[in-house]
Amino acid sequence: MKAIETKNLSKKFGELYAVKNVSLDIEKGKIFGLLGPNGAGKSTIMKMLSTLMLPTSGSIKVLGHDIKTSKQKIRSLISLVSDYTVLEDDLTPIENLEMFAEISNVKNYSKKVKDLIEDFGLGIYKGKLTKYLSSGNKQKLNIARALIKEPKILLLDEPTNAIDVETSRFIREYIIEENVKSEMTILISSHYIWEVEQLATEVGVIINGNIIIKEKTNDLINKFNSMFGIYELTFKKEKFENVLNNLKKQKDILTIKPITKEKIIIEVSNKDFNIKDMNLRKITPSLEDIYSYIVKNKKVK
Repeated sequence: MKAIETKNLSKKFGELYAVKNVSLDIEKGKIFGLLGPNGAGKSTIMKMLSTLMLPTSGSIKVLGHDIKTSKQKIRSLISLVSDYTVLEDDLTPIENLEMFAEISNVKNYSKKVKDLIEDFGLGIYKGKLTKYLSSGNKQKLNIARALIKEPKILLLDEPTNAIDVETSRFIREYIIEENVKSEMTILISSHYIWEVEQLATEVGVIINGNIIIKEKTNDLINKFNSMFGIYELTFKKEKFENVLNNLKKQKDILTIKPITKEKIIIEVSNKDFNIKDMNLRKITPSLEDIYSYIVKNKKVK
């Protein structure tokens, strides 16, 4: 069953399209990663899916419910975590969860609140006002609040932006646990491409409001691995300048990235690329390599 289904989804502000003709199918129980530069339309899509914003045209269905006729039902099925989901600073973490549980008509929520506070390591702050929490703990509370109503779909818009490494790791592990335990469908957007690669089984790339590629993560990596090559070159450090100058003359090379005085990573358009008398080792492209290529070329060949 499709958890999220959009057809020709568009949002226009004046004469400018923030999102244009986006068609997405996300299967129930999957983790889907949405990638794109700032201003590409990721947050606008999240807002439309959560009913905070209505589309200019096109359709949205959430677990079979149409946004035009079942807005309240969709709100009961979806939780959104983002910079624009605001916590109440003058309430404690427990009070924040209790208030959101009341608003969401959650029954018998006391145990759920207690469990989430403990799960997210917020027990020592339960009597403290939220405004005094660190940004990492506020984000933990934000996600806990989103989970209090046990949503079928969780929308995460930059969930680990500007928080510490330990908290980011905790959030990633918790997301995976929730997905496995309850088959919750998760849509995540992030600037951290490696994070999406760890979490998502399928990804879409949006540029200028258009989805230009949507594919299973592993299939996408395999596809690009057959299209072009990424190589690691190693050499003696005294040869660095000569090697670099030689590489700059090669027409098949797309990017040159010096790592150390003894190592350079290159991306080439010819998967059978070779340079005489150089120690080359082919590397499988990461999702970040692929994303950079797509954004740079604005297309997939």
